[in-house]
Amino acid sequence: MFTIGVKRKVVGSVYADLGKSLRGPKQVKVGFPAGEADQDNINKAVWNEFGTRGGASGGGWGGPIPERPFMRNAVRENRGKYRDALRSSAAKILTGKTQLRAALSKLGILAQGDVQAEITSLQSPPNSPVTVKLKGSSNPLIDDGEMRGAVTYKVDQ
Repeated sequence: MFTIGVKRKVVGSVYADLGKSLRGPKQVKVGFPAGEADQDNINKAVWNEFGTRGGASGGGWGGPIPERPFMRNAVRENRGKYRDALRSSAAKILTGKTQLRAALSKLGILAQGDVQAEITSLQSPPNSPVTVKLKGSSNPLIDDGEMRGAVTYKVDQ
């Protein structure tokens, strides 16, 4: 899971009073929330994001899984886009044209799609020849698409 938070700092006297009274959720979490995602998908995500040593340490077909940081890549590549999305929503939130929860939900949907796109496009490091033969695919993070489909978001306080 990664978190995108809202800092409640309002600059300028026009919005000063509104900023003090702003209530609602503070962050959106994107990834595989405990209790909402299947444990097998959480395990696959962790093993691939951080890598494993294989064997008893988990992952793969018994061998080590190299680090494939799909969540960190998605955040790094899209950080500016998330900041811009929050900025464009700020005036609407402060003037009552939209709710903070709705803006964070839109941001969550955006980030969820970015993580899913990274799962689809990540090609390096490649699967081992044994893994390609066993699963019938060379895409490192997609076997049956279940992990990609399990990526979600949650707006939190």
